[in-house]
Amino acid sequence: MIPEAQTRLTEAALAAVREASGEGRLVTQEDVLAAVMATTPGSPACCEEDAGADAEAQPSSASVGQEEQEPMASEELKALLSGILAEHPKLASFEGLSGQTVYHAPDVLSRTYARILDRKGSPLLLMAEEVRANSRDYPRPVPVELFEASPFELTPEEIERALRVMATDPRHQDITFTTTSTGAVYLFSTLHLERGYAAFLAQRAESLAANP
Repeated sequence: MIPEAQTRLTEAALAAVREASGEGRLVTQEDVLAAVMATTPGSPACCEEDAGADAEAQPSSASVGQEEQEPMASEELKALLSGILAEHPKLASFEGLSGQTVYHAPDVLSRTYARILDRKGSPLLLMAEEVRANSRDYPRPVPVELFEASPFELTPEEIERALRVMATDPRHQDITFTTTSTGAVYLFSTLHLERGYAAFLAQRAESLAANP
């Protein structure tokens, strides 16, 4: 690929990921490939100049040549995109819940928010990871109502089902709760917070919320 064409491909790939991130979406390599191809319909970005020259030289076999070149162009694009997406300093990736690598632009969509979006398909995993992260990193317990708000946006039914599974699943026995004097339920992980301290933090959070 000539340098100018590779620059266009890089810019198109970056634009596709940034647009998706701005819309709150994660994208796979196939998503980016489709977006890039859509910017140059009927002419793959990596080969459009060479293809144009060939078409002028052999107009009678243009349709046949196109059929032969498109699969190769697609494979070349995939290989080039793989490198661009993996190495571009303005892009980030991780293995999504589906097992595929997903991409986002961290300056538009943070890594934390990106992982939340990916885990929405599994409320149990989403809640467990968030509770553990808050208990470990801040530390603090989180009100159960948090998961109904953005960016989680789980339904009460999804939250209830996840909590029922956590209560019986050995892999989630560290996830438990404390109740404040007002009846608010806060979740925390015993891996990172002691029950007494979690209860104190929950009560303090309630007091601060009532008396800002």
